[in-house]
Amino acid sequence: MATSEVVDLNSSLSLESIGGKGLALSKMIKAGFNIPEGFIVTTETKANMTSSLRDSILKAFDKLGSPYVAVRSSAVAEDGKNTAWAGQFDTFLNTNRDNLIENIKNCWASAQSARAIAYAKEQGLKSGGVAVIIQRMIPSKVAGVAFSVHPVTQNKKHMIIESIYGLGEGLVSGITSPDTHVIDKQTIAIIDAALSGRKTILKKLEIINIAKQVIKIEKFFGFPVDIEWAIADKKLHILQSRPITTLG
Repeated sequence: MATSEVVDLNSSLSLESIGGKGLALSKMIKAGFNIPEGFIVTTETKANMTSSLRDSILKAFDKLGSPYVAVRSSAVAEDGKNTAWAGQFDTFLNTNRDNLIENIKNCWASAQSARAIAYAKEQGLKSGGVAVIIQRMIPSKVAGVAFSVHPVTQNKKHMIIESIYGLGEGLVSGITSPDTHVIDKQTIAIIDAALSGRKTILKKLEIINIAKQVIKIEKFFGFPVDIEWAIADKKLHILQSRPITTLG
């Protein structure tokens, strides 16, 4: 892309330019993981929507060729090994061309929200610059999260996969109760399950596939990871990955 303010998602720019979430996605794309295509509005913008920036963003959106996108923050201090900032900034799903610019501005503004400021104060941090990720929207039939280390027992030999029907936002926001599967990482066997309904949401082969991808991502980064995933057209998409910061 033509400017340093709007770059492809697989850009090789620094943490200071594309933020923690953007850097993780860029690294995973280069490593061959299935990440939805997209672009990043970098911190070079200083959260200032000029007419030239607007034109660059809309040009990148048109090039992406997706009628709907997901708009997410990528703060410089976000998704670090010690502080994840999970849930502190706003995400906007099913964004179209008409409300893309507005939702990017809303992403910038969420960095100054009461909850983000309170979190920063609690952690003794500043959020720093905020980039914004725009990715092709995945119309998922099933989505969820996965933790490469059991976040409750902290057993490093076990992982957890949580799944719901539709988009994963209902799970991330706590609105929808998921199916939960505990997986033995060595054998990829399901050792425990708690279902939200009468039937399991994920098929066994889908659980195995997700588990294998989580193990690969953990090995790639070299630390326990919390990932968001989605399945559409029988393909597994990795939406984002961050360190698990709650382990002792």
